[in-house]
Amino acid sequence: MVTEPGEEKRLKILDATLKLISEKGFHGTAMSKVAKEAGVSAGIIYHYFENKDELILELYKAQKRKMADAIYEGLDPAQPLSAQVRYIVEKCFRYHLTQPGITSFMQQFGTSPYFTCQVETEMRVHTKGITDIMDRAQKEMIIKDLPGPVFGTLIIDVASSLAQKQAVGLIELTDELVDDIVDAVWAAIRY
Repeated sequence: MVTEPGEEKRLKILDATLKLISEKGFHGTAMSKVAKEAGVSAGIIYHYFENKDELILELYKAQKRKMADAIYEGLDPAQPLSAQVRYIVEKCFRYHLTQPGITSFMQQFGTSPYFTCQVETEMRVHTKGITDIMDRAQKEMIIKDLPGPVFGTLIIDVASSLAQKQAVGLIELTDELVDDIVDAVWAAIRY
Protein backbone atom coordinates (compact mmCIF):
# COMPACT_ATOMS: atom_id res chain seq x y z
CA MET A 1 0.00 0.00 0.00
CA VAL A 2 1.46 3.34 -1.06
CA THR A 3 0.85 6.28 1.23
CA GLU A 4 0.81 9.88 0.16
CA PRO A 5 3.60 12.07 1.60
CA GLY A 6 1.10 13.99 3.74
CA GLU A 7 -0.47 10.79 5.01
CA GLU A 8 2.98 9.44 5.84
CA LYS A 9 3.65 12.46 8.08
CA ARG A 10 0.25 12.12 9.70
CA LEU A 11 0.96 8.44 10.45
CA LYS A 12 4.37 9.32 11.90
CA ILE A 13 2.69 11.82 14.21
CA LEU A 14 0.13 9.22 15.32
CA ASP A 15 2.84 6.59 15.87
CA ALA A 16 4.96 9.03 17.88
CA THR A 17 1.96 9.99 20.00
CA LEU A 18 1.16 6.34 20.68
CA LYS A 19 4.75 5.63 21.74
CA LEU A 20 4.98 8.65 24.02
CA ILE A 21 1.59 8.23 25.67
CA SER A 22 2.31 4.54 26.24
CA GLU A 23 5.56 5.46 27.98
CA LYS A 24 4.78 8.81 29.63
CA GLY A 25 1.00 9.11 29.81
CA PHE A 26 -1.23 11.88 28.47
CA HIS A 27 0.19 14.64 30.67
CA GLY A 28 3.79 13.67 29.95
CA THR A 29 3.24 13.89 26.21
CA ALA A 30 3.67 17.46 25.05
CA MET A 31 3.16 18.39 21.42
CA SER A 32 6.82 19.43 21.22
CA LYS A 33 7.84 15.90 22.28
CA VAL A 34 5.51 14.40 19.69
CA ALA A 35 7.08 16.60 17.01
CA LYS A 36 10.59 15.58 18.04
CA GLU A 37 9.69 11.88 18.17
CA ALA A 38 7.96 12.06 14.77
CA GLY A 39 10.78 14.05 13.20
CA VAL A 40 8.51 16.93 12.19
CA SER A 41 8.15 20.54 13.24
CA ALA A 42 5.63 21.35 15.96
CA GLY A 43 3.76 23.53 13.47
CA ILE A 44 3.21 20.65 11.05
CA ILE A 45 1.25 18.75 13.71
CA TYR A 46 -1.31 21.55 13.73
CA HIS A 47 -1.66 21.16 9.97
CA TYR A 48 -3.12 17.69 10.60
CA PHE A 49 -4.67 18.07 14.06
CA GLU A 50 -6.33 21.14 15.54
CA ASN A 51 -4.96 20.45 19.03
CA LYS A 52 -3.74 17.71 21.36
CA ASP A 53 -7.31 16.62 22.14
CA GLU A 54 -8.06 15.99 18.47
CA LEU A 55 -4.75 14.16 18.07
CA ILE A 56 -5.55 11.85 20.99
CA LEU A 57 -9.08 11.19 19.72
CA GLU A 58 -7.83 10.40 16.22
CA LEU A 59 -5.18 8.09 17.65
CA TYR A 60 -7.83 6.25 19.67
CA LYS A 61 -10.07 5.85 16.64
CA ALA A 62 -7.17 4.55 14.53
CA GLN A 63 -6.16 2.06 17.21
CA LYS A 64 -9.73 0.91 17.82
CA ARG A 65 -10.13 0.23 14.08
CA LYS A 66 -6.80 -1.60 14.01
CA MET A 67 -7.77 -3.74 17.00
CA ALA A 68 -11.21 -4.61 15.59
CA ASP A 69 -9.67 -5.55 12.23
CA ALA A 70 -7.04 -7.74 13.90
CA ILE A 71 -9.61 -9.53 16.06
CA TYR A 72 -11.99 -10.07 13.13
CA GLU A 73 -9.21 -11.21 10.78
CA GLY A 74 -9.29 -14.93 10.10
CA LEU A 75 -12.77 -15.40 11.51
CA ASP A 76 -14.48 -18.20 9.62
CA PRO A 77 -18.22 -17.49 9.18
CA ALA A 78 -18.72 -21.16 8.23
CA GLN A 79 -17.78 -22.18 11.78
CA PRO A 80 -20.53 -22.69 14.35
CA LEU A 81 -21.47 -19.48 16.12
CA SER A 82 -20.06 -20.71 19.43
CA ALA A 83 -16.68 -21.30 17.77
CA GLN A 84 -16.78 -17.79 16.28
CA VAL A 85 -17.40 -16.20 19.69
CA ARG A 86 -14.62 -18.23 21.29
CA TYR A 87 -12.32 -17.22 18.42
CA ILE A 88 -13.09 -13.55 19.09
CA VAL A 89 -12.29 -14.01 22.79
CA GLU A 90 -8.98 -15.71 22.04
CA LYS A 91 -7.96 -13.20 19.35
CA CYS A 92 -8.69 -10.35 21.76
CA PHE A 93 -6.39 -11.86 24.38
CA ARG A 94 -3.60 -12.59 21.93
CA TYR A 95 -3.87 -9.12 20.38
CA HIS A 96 -3.44 -7.38 23.71
CA LEU A 97 -0.50 -9.59 24.67
CA THR A 98 1.35 -8.77 21.46
CA GLN A 99 0.56 -5.03 21.44
CA PRO A 100 1.69 -3.63 24.81
CA GLY A 101 1.96 -0.04 23.58
CA ILE A 102 -1.52 -0.05 22.11
CA THR A 103 -2.89 -1.79 25.20
CA SER A 104 -1.32 0.81 27.49
CA PHE A 105 -2.73 3.66 25.40
CA MET A 106 -6.21 2.10 25.24
CA GLN A 107 -6.27 1.57 29.00
CA GLN A 108 -5.32 5.20 29.63
CA PHE A 109 -7.88 6.42 27.13
CA GLY A 110 -10.60 4.28 28.72
CA THR A 111 -10.08 5.92 32.10
CA SER A 112 -9.79 9.48 30.79
CA PRO A 113 -12.32 12.22 30.06
CA TYR A 114 -11.79 11.48 26.35
CA PHE A 115 -13.70 8.21 26.73
CA THR A 116 -17.33 9.11 26.09
CA CYS A 117 -20.50 7.43 24.91
CA GLN A 118 -20.35 9.61 21.78
CA VAL A 119 -16.88 8.36 20.80
CA GLU A 120 -17.82 4.73 21.42
CA THR A 121 -21.04 5.12 19.45
CA GLU A 122 -19.07 6.59 16.55
CA MET A 123 -16.71 3.59 16.61
CA ARG A 124 -19.50 1.00 16.40
CA VAL A 125 -19.28 1.00 12.63
CA HIS A 126 -15.77 -0.47 12.93
CA THR A 127 -16.72 -3.14 15.45
CA LYS A 128 -20.00 -4.07 13.75
CA GLY A 129 -18.78 -7.47 12.53
CA ILE A 130 -17.84 -8.50 16.05
CA THR A 131 -20.94 -7.06 17.73
CA ASP A 132 -23.19 -8.70 15.14
CA ILE A 133 -21.72 -12.10 16.03
CA MET A 134 -22.15 -11.43 19.74
CA ASP A 135 -25.75 -10.25 19.20
CA ARG A 136 -26.58 -13.37 17.18
CA ALA A 137 -24.98 -15.56 19.85
CA GLN A 138 -27.18 -13.92 22.49
CA LYS A 139 -30.34 -14.39 20.42
CA GLU A 140 -29.47 -18.06 19.87
CA MET A 141 -28.76 -18.43 23.61
CA ILE A 142 -25.13 -19.41 23.08
CA ILE A 143 -23.90 -16.63 25.35
CA LYS A 144 -25.60 -14.93 28.27
CA ASP A 145 -27.99 -12.05 27.78
CA LEU A 146 -25.74 -9.28 29.05
CA PRO A 147 -25.22 -5.72 27.77
CA GLY A 148 -22.36 -5.26 25.29
CA PRO A 149 -20.25 -3.21 27.73
CA VAL A 150 -20.32 -6.16 30.16
CA PHE A 151 -18.86 -8.42 27.48
CA GLY A 152 -16.28 -5.72 26.77
CA THR A 153 -15.28 -5.73 30.41
CA LEU A 154 -15.16 -9.51 30.70
CA ILE A 155 -13.12 -9.88 27.53
CA ILE A 156 -11.20 -6.72 26.63
CA ASP A 157 -10.61 -5.36 30.12
CA VAL A 158 -9.43 -8.73 31.44
CA ALA A 159 -7.16 -9.20 28.41
CA SER A 160 -5.63 -5.72 28.67
CA SER A 161 -5.20 -5.97 32.44
CA LEU A 162 -3.37 -9.29 32.15
CA ALA A 163 -1.26 -7.95 29.27
CA GLN A 164 -0.24 -5.02 31.49
CA LYS A 165 0.67 -7.39 34.32
CA GLN A 166 2.80 -9.39 31.92
CA ALA A 167 4.48 -6.21 30.63
CA VAL A 168 5.67 -5.33 34.15
CA GLY A 169 6.74 -8.88 34.96
CA LEU A 170 4.00 -9.93 37.41
CA ILE A 171 2.94 -12.92 35.33
CA GLU A 172 4.16 -14.89 32.35
CA LEU A 173 1.27 -15.63 30.03
CA THR A 174 2.34 -18.76 28.21
CA ASP A 175 0.23 -20.10 25.34
CA GLU A 176 -1.08 -22.79 27.69
CA LEU A 177 -2.08 -20.25 30.34
CA VAL A 178 -3.75 -18.01 27.74
CA ASP A 179 -5.74 -21.04 26.54
CA ASP A 180 -6.82 -21.70 30.15
CA ILE A 181 -7.82 -18.04 30.62
CA VAL A 182 -9.79 -18.05 27.36
CA ASP A 183 -11.55 -21.22 28.58
CA ALA A 184 -12.41 -19.45 31.86
CA VAL A 185 -13.77 -16.35 30.09
CA TRP A 186 -15.71 -18.55 27.67
CA ALA A 187 -17.19 -20.44 30.64
CA ALA A 188 -18.19 -17.11 32.22
CA ILE A 189 -20.09 -15.82 29.17
CA ARG A 190 -21.66 -18.93 27.66
CA TYR A 191 -25.01 -20.40 28.61
